[in-house]
Amino acid sequence: MLVIGAVLKGHQLLTEPLADADLWSNRHFLIFVVEFELALSLWLLSGLYKKAAWLAATGCFLVFSCVTLYKGLTGAASCGCFGTVHVNPWITLFCIDLPALAALIAFRPGGLNLRRPLAMLTPHPRLIHLTAVWLITLSLVTTSTAVLALNEPALVTAKYEVLEPAEWVGKELPILAHIDIKDQLSQGNWLVLLYHYDCPGCGEAIPQYEQIARDLKGNEEFLQIAFVAVPPFGQAPITETAAVTLGKMDNSKEWFVTTPAVALLKNAHVQQAWEEQAPTLDTIIRSVAKATAKNMRKQLSTIH
Repeated sequence: MLVIGAVLKGHQLLTEPLADADLWSNRHFLIFVVEFELALSLWLLSGLYKKAAWLAATGCFLVFSCVTLYKGLTGAASCGCFGTVHVNPWITLFCIDLPALAALIAFRPGGLNLRRPLAMLTPHPRLIHLTAVWLITLSLVTTSTAVLALNEPALVTAKYEVLEPAEWVGKELPILAHIDIKDQLSQGNWLVLLYHYDCPGCGEAIPQYEQIARDLKGNEEFLQIAFVAVPPFGQAPITETAAVTLGKMDNSKEWFVTTPAVALLKNAHVQQAWEEQAPTLDTIIRSVAKATAKNMRKQLSTIH
């Protein structure tokens, strides 16, 4: 199971980019996880230091169980254990992690004495076997680490694209053609919220922006608000009577973006952009005023 998990996560690191929104999507951390699982699996398969290996495996699956439980409670769509193969966290927890932990506890090595941890590392009599295992492990871990670290996937391909809102400022919204309400967003001032239905930060930002939309009702010429769903789609905490415009991105490719992502548009051109932390009403008003003043200066300079 550890070998399968390491191989699938390694394949994902070589073929898909990461949003790097938190620890679980950080590339360096995931490379470490891959190498740890690979090294532990080789140790278990070698049969060396069985008592110490049992302790390491038990601790490992205890951590796995806690992480999977956390992801299940926070509503994550996948446990992330098997790379691009998405498995519900609750299925992983009750069908793999907890049964493996229970089996390790039930079938621990005989003569195990946790009060004397050094006794678990007594010299192994088969020196040649021990040396061969360590050399194989070291070579595999070193080689795979180099491959994963030096072969980061491209940011844009025909199958996927990594969105970086910070680089949109001053340009026409690059993803406009992929949004179903593009005609509406092309005119006037818009605050566009990109969200995932299962994103905790989006769940906090959506009610705040619904309230902002209510506060701005009747002042649509000043600013309008749009919620744009990023695939995969699901039920988001949006009020049916919310004074916002709803849209969605198409499924022409897989979109990688850290949400909530917010872009302030004027005639489809990005004036300001924010990632992870949705701006407050005061920040939005200052940004709109700044963008308006900037455009007025441009118009005056053109007249002169």
